[in-house]
Amino acid sequence: MKNIFKLPTLALTCLLSACGGSKDNQATEPAAAHAETAESMRTKQWQLIGPKEIEGNAVKLFGDEWFALAAGKENDMNMMTIAWGTLGVVWGKPVVTVYVSTSRYTYEFMERNEYFTITHFPPAMRQSLQYIGTVSGRDGDKLKDSGLTAEYTALGNPIFSESDLAIECRKIYAEPFKPELMPLEQREWYDQKGIGVHVAYIGEIVNVWKK
Repeated sequence: MKNIFKLPTLALTCLLSACGGSKDNQATEPAAAHAETAESMRTKQWQLIGPKEIEGNAVKLFGDEWFALAAGKENDMNMMTIAWGTLGVVWGKPVVTVYVSTSRYTYEFMERNEYFTITHFPPAMRQSLQYIGTVSGRDGDKLKDSGLTAEYTALGNPIFSESDLAIECRKIYAEPFKPELMPLEQREWYDQKGIGVHVAYIGEIVNVWKK
């Protein structure tokens, strides 16, 4: 059952993609240790922080540790693992930029929703991240099978109880990659992968929570 926990909203004035796919030892931890850590994270309380209080190197957070990207509302949402992304400032606003292939089921949710979230997880949740990065929500109840627990913010957007950092964003710009502007190597990459071009979504950070 989904855990619906309404979170406070930060004042407006405070205002991959592919899975990394590399193997690591964290992904093969015993199920008991995984469950214990997941339960521990579910019971911890969220703390509202500002965008400038986000800790860690963005290259490491995205490229090595990964995030879960989610969009939609209760009973109509999807999520995926992303290893592509940036944190920064655009038009004087704190932003997250994520990249979603038009082939991904999550792309449909990104297109029809105003908001999206990214959530970071402790190392023991690596298996869940690998699962949601390789299985499509078109094929069944991806949330249930992932072992993750969805919560919904005051704005109605999904985050996950087992995560240790959640960033809620409002889309302010979206643009698909243009193959004609890519180096040949990148154009060939899409042909080899057999996937649709990525769309870059810039989201203004409206809320950040950590545990």
